[in-house]
Amino acid sequence: MKAIYSIISLLSVPALMATAQAADVPAALAGYDFPTGNQAKLGYAINPAFTKEFIAMQTKVVEKLQTLSSEKIQAFMEKYDPAMLIPYDPELWESNDAYNEYKKEWNKTQMQGQAQVAISLRTAGEGTWRFFAVTADASGRELPVTISALTYNPINNTWSSAHGELTPTEFKATDDFIFKAQSGTEWKLEKQDSFVKTVQSLRITKSTDGKSVFVAFASVERDRTTNQTLSQQGYTLLFPVQQAQMNIGKPGSK
Repeated sequence: MKAIYSIISLLSVPALMATAQAADVPAALAGYDFPTGNQAKLGYAINPAFTKEFIAMQTKVVEKLQTLSSEKIQAFMEKYDPAMLIPYDPELWESNDAYNEYKKEWNKTQMQGQAQVAISLRTAGEGTWRFFAVTADASGRELPVTISALTYNPINNTWSSAHGELTPTEFKATDDFIFKAQSGTEWKLEKQDSFVKTVQSLRITKSTDGKSVFVAFASVERDRTTNQTLSQQGYTLLFPVQQAQMNIGKPGSK
């Protein structure tokens, strides 16, 4: 099998250029410069890298939050999104100036690359599509990325997982978002039975400057009785637009 490490090694030499058949890509997935067929492009799984100053400020915010009543803490947590800048609250900051310093440090947050990932779009039969996305462990062994298990139906504009259908909504974010301003589509599933609540989402967006594409996936299962997390995973992948593409052959080929 052609492992991802062999693809990564090609970064030091001219990459094989190819033209993706953009006209064949479903409308909701077009415009993101995803390669098709046997072509793939490289990107990274990313995490936010906060400044030391922001971490210190965030610690103070948490300490201040813990002094509030349980009702106020619960109300805060119901609205809290770690991927968004916390709005100003006079009970958490001493002044607008203190909050503006907090916001300034938030805006300095960088994107830190973790594992390298290769991605392409491929037909999956009966008019459906899938991502073919792989990464590699330290030994160079090829590992599939979990979004590869999702199937896209262009007629309904839905993704399917083992838990059911993820349905679409428009997604827009300003510079207050952790990875800055971007827009696209988020597909989401929420379901529950007597024992477990499951929430899954797949978000595909492009930065407002048109230079980067983000693919974010999250999946959480919680026990409905105890609210204990039974399983959880999430990641954001970053890919450049109009990057040279590499021929990786068919999955499983030698």
